[in-house]
Amino acid sequence: MNYKIEYFSSSEFLCPCCKKGSPAALLVLWCDLLRRSWGDPIIVNSGWRCEPHNKEVGGSQTSRHKIGCAADCRITDAQGQRWLEFVAMAEGLCSVPGFEFRVYKTFVHIAVPREESARQWNGGIISI
Repeated sequence: MNYKIEYFSSSEFLCPCCKKGSPAALLVLWCDLLRRSWGDPIIVNSGWRCEPHNKEVGGSQTSRHKIGCAADCRITDAQGQRWLEFVAMAEGLCSVPGFEFRVYKTFVHIAVPREESARQWNGGIISI
């Protein structure tokens, strides 16, 4: 089965300092499903991170961002009831064995299993 990514482009997941990196296909699929379920825009704050950028933001040495398996996402209005609704919905969608889901003040961290880094996405359709 083929799934067309509708809400994200590969550039949204690039490292902001070096503009490199490819996200795992499963991560992008999950972000797209989250956006489809939410019904409003979701912004990727941080996707792929090169080593220097990961250090700059205080990321873990073992961060899944460094292999394209994590994204920090926010909604346009990360306050109040809408934020709580988004967090609850995202947590439900991401409650899958092997996934990471963490809630921060203004964004959520979503990560797929490390082995998914072998299947990266450079745009277009994902075969599932």
